[in-house]
Amino acid sequence: MLSSTDFTFASWELVVRVDHPNEEQQKDVTLRVSGDLHVGGVMLKLVEQINISQDWSDFALWWEQKHCWLLKTHWTLDKYGVQADAKLLFTPQHKMLRLRLPNLKMVRLRVSFSAVVFKAVSDICKILNIRRSEELSLLKPSGDYFKKKKKKDKNNKEPIIEDILNLESSPTASGSSVSPGLYSKTMTPIYDPINGTPASSTMTWFSDSPLTEQNCSILAFSQPPQSPEALADMYQPRSLVDKAKLNAGWLDSSRSLMEQGIQEDEQLLLRFKYYSFFDLNPKYDAVRINQLYEQARWAILLEEIDCTEEEMLIFAALQYHISKLSLSAETQDFTGESEADEIEAALSNLEVTLEGGKADSLLEDITDIPKLADNLKLFRPKKLLPKAFKQYWFIFKDTSIAYFKNKELEQGEPLEKLNLRGCEVVPDVNVAGRKFGIKLLIPVADGMNEMYLRCDHLAARILEAHQNVAQMPLVEAKLRFIQAWQSLPEFGLTYYLVRFKGSKKDDILGVSYNRLIKIDAATGIPVTTWRFTNIKQWNVNWETRQVVIEFDQNVFTAFTCLSADCKIVHEYIGGYIFLSTRSKDQNETLDEDLFHKLTGGQD
Repeated sequence: MLSSTDFTFASWELVVRVDHPNEEQQKDVTLRVSGDLHVGGVMLKLVEQINISQDWSDFALWWEQKHCWLLKTHWTLDKYGVQADAKLLFTPQHKMLRLRLPNLKMVRLRVSFSAVVFKAVSDICKILNIRRSEELSLLKPSGDYFKKKKKKDKNNKEPIIEDILNLESSPTASGSSVSPGLYSKTMTPIYDPINGTPASSTMTWFSDSPLTEQNCSILAFSQPPQSPEALADMYQPRSLVDKAKLNAGWLDSSRSLMEQGIQEDEQLLLRFKYYSFFDLNPKYDAVRINQLYEQARWAILLEEIDCTEEEMLIFAALQYHISKLSLSAETQDFTGESEADEIEAALSNLEVTLEGGKADSLLEDITDIPKLADNLKLFRPKKLLPKAFKQYWFIFKDTSIAYFKNKELEQGEPLEKLNLRGCEVVPDVNVAGRKFGIKLLIPVADGMNEMYLRCDHLAARILEAHQNVAQMPLVEAKLRFIQAWQSLPEFGLTYYLVRFKGSKKDDILGVSYNRLIKIDAATGIPVTTWRFTNIKQWNVNWETRQVVIEFDQNVFTAFTCLSADCKIVHEYIGGYIFLSTRSKDQNETLDEDLFHKLTGGQD
């Protein structure tokens, strides 16, 4: 039996700072504890001493010096090593976080700061209704990501107010998850597979979720295209080294947000990290498909991946087609549009290069009639006259086209105004001859009038490419864009600056879904390729911070990472191997332990 004097000697004072949800400042609470008191008992004492009636179930203890959560409530203070000098914080595990999605939309939602990032991303994806969360992760943007934007904001007198999608009442805050029916093999379709709109059968689900039908449309539909000026202000990597810097910010999937120094309401990027997209289904994946499309679109626009001129034309035609369908109030009836509307859609693709209307302002209100304007050259075939083109200022609006002597006379009467309803449009293109034009056959009382328009851009070639996708439904067009992205030679390559063992110079390591590539940093030429199928084992030497990989036939390679932590590269390799174990069964629950075993780098 211990006397009161013995108990006092064995106990000691522990100061805990309490993060009160309704107060701006944190307050210290002093408790008398002993080393054999378990963590749950400490929290019980805290709540009793605070004496505020509220739900404390989401609160946990955070050890500031050790940078870790005390989540094993049955462990004693002695087992954790907590002594009187420990600085503990009693704080909610779920906190607000701002996420920039692939479509550049900002969402604000409550996320677990105590769960490992792999689990936190899974919860985030359930809120956003994105299946296959293992393909995504959180990226902390580098300083370069904000550099140009800050420079622009500094010179802007008007404060920039961003429209943030607030999903604060997310179900993960209370520990509950989204309806398991979303991941059931026998579930009913959530989206219309043609245009990606929420199916009527899912309205009951949306009523119980922070992701309302309107919010779902924001995430499942493409955003209006950026103006050239806005695009120029965005950070664009110019070299492989620049691209390597972008990939340094991936968070460790095996540690929590709090353990990695992420602050409440901080901005992170939610991105598809692994380029292995499994079981894309338009009936369930409207948000996932759209965000994938947006990530592909921005990778091409910001020149993060190279493509040829012909490939760029295909992307431009698909992007324009998707943008118009997404912003049209008549999306669902697109396949039944009249011939005049088809002509309008075909001609309107010139919008990508015309000066008269910037895309963001032009499409700001879909009830406005679009107006396109630019200098074009006109020729009307006549007998016994040479084929000479003359430049005029053209305005295309609704189903008519008018032209003026020059831009300054635009407000006056046009030289001629032509009704294009029922006309035929034919591309007049000669790539070798650098001729890009449009041939119009306009119906008149006694037949068809022939008219040629010629421009100095590649715009006419985009028109030609658009003819091949003009009848394509919205979701199919996005999937076609993603497939074209996947077919690019550099698709799926993530770059890191490394120094191989025994080498005296830096190289680039490219990590893909099925291989590793050693690339000369100066020339960009691949030197050696290793297939994942030939890997026998890989690990990290934590003392030397070196990744060591053993291949078949006793082939070894080792490298240190210069542009990122070696754990990031190790996780990439293990992550891709983990994704290769997935099966078609939608009821399958991911083996999280296997993921951490393959990516942890501890064995």
